[in-house]
Amino acid sequence: MASHKIPMGLIQTSVVAVLLIGVLYLASFWISTASLNGGDVEKLSPYECGFEPLGDSRAKYEVLYYVVGILYLIFDLEIVLIFPLAVIMPMMESYLIIMFANLFITIITIGFIYEYLVGALDLT
Repeated sequence: MASHKIPMGLIQTSVVAVLLIGVLYLASFWISTASLNGGDVEKLSPYECGFEPLGDSRAKYEVLYYVVGILYLIFDLEIVLIFPLAVIMPMMESYLIIMFANLFITIITIGFIYEYLVGALDLT
């Protein structure tokens, strides 16, 4: 029967890693509790600039801004996919790559027209 021995370096590294994680956890807990107890009213206020806050600090954002941002990311990624076509176009002798690029741009254009007609790009 063959005995499998665990290398001593692995055990030492594991013990050091567990001790380090424990020390860092306790240090972070101690720092967070010390900072909450040791602050005065000015230090614990949300604004340390000296001005009194006007109104609520949480501003409401329209969902439309997120929709426009997501649509921008979608079209931006689609444009990134066209770049390799432009790089390999001079190397290809076939019109197949040009037809594929035109098809891709046509699909993007149809998607943009659809979003416009549905009103996803209406900013009012």
